[in-house]
Amino acid sequence: MLDCRDVFTLDIGSGTQDFMLFVEENLRNCPKAILPSPTRLIARRIEKAEKDVYLYGYTMGGGAITWAVRKHLERHRVYADERAALTFSDNIERVREMGVTIGQPEHDDVLRIETKDVDMPFFADFISKMGYEMPEKYIIAVQDHGFSPKISNRVFRFKMFEKLIKRNPAVESFLFHSSEIPEEFNRMRDAARSVLDYVEGDVYVVDTVFAAIAGCAISAKDFPALLVNFGNSHVTAAVVNKDLEIRALLEHHTPVLKKRGENVKKLLERFVKGEIDNEYVLKDGGHGCYIDEVLEIRDSVCTGPNAEMANLREADGDPMVVGNLGMLLLFERRSGYF
Repeated sequence: MLDCRDVFTLDIGSGTQDFMLFVEENLRNCPKAILPSPTRLIARRIEKAEKDVYLYGYTMGGGAITWAVRKHLERHRVYADERAALTFSDNIERVREMGVTIGQPEHDDVLRIETKDVDMPFFADFISKMGYEMPEKYIIAVQDHGFSPKISNRVFRFKMFEKLIKRNPAVESFLFHSSEIPEEFNRMRDAARSVLDYVEGDVYVVDTVFAAIAGCAISAKDFPALLVNFGNSHVTAAVVNKDLEIRALLEHHTPVLKKRGENVKKLLERFVKGEIDNEYVLKDGGHGCYIDEVLEIRDSVCTGPNAEMANLREADGDPMVVGNLGMLLLFERRSGYF
């Protein structure tokens, strides 16, 4: 298990981007690095800018960069090409309402910043300086709400998850080769492009929550199991059977639960008993809930920066690379190594 080599993995969250290169026989010897997330790195550049800013490139994760742009607009102008502008909203008119000018800047005295989730020139240099060759396979995890200019993206995101589970509940079905990414997942598509525009190789993408769920599955001692990712932005819980098929899924917002002092343990207990539904979670400020069948849970594993709130056993090993290990597991299952 977990013996595939020559694989680049990058798990991109709202706070960090977690890199792990699977090139050594002993997994503990594989290079890894925990770095600030791309949205935070770009936000810092905008915050330090004393002039107008022009954003161009790929659609990427918002978060910190959105707040930085709003603040910068109080003193300077912000320009963006349409592809970069989709970082802030799927509706370009809403981006204009923020105050962002869509199109090329009207003068040359601007700070040009390329928007992208994956800075391949940086990682290529990093890998080269460690003495390794560039790998042939790349797996990128991002959180993609889906392109939905007319529908709430939290509703749309979960509808996509439900659709995919009904089509194929196996966790590895959420790992997409660059040639088969659903059209609705525009952030995933641009993450893959940002890699393929720089290197040759096979590129795969997956939502961060399924990378984390797969990583938790490695630590599960028995199934069916409750696998939880308690991130900075989202809480995602899945009930998975012995074949690693998702039989129930819930996604809520971490800040909502934290602010309200929600008893997370009670919420998860009700979830596994089938006592809450999609309407309940939506009204509660979350994304949704899907239950195909109620199973008797034999083990529970949690990961993420807020894992202690779930009051469950945490995944084994370094918590910062649980998602990277999960990505490798998904790739191995998809490739027939199991």
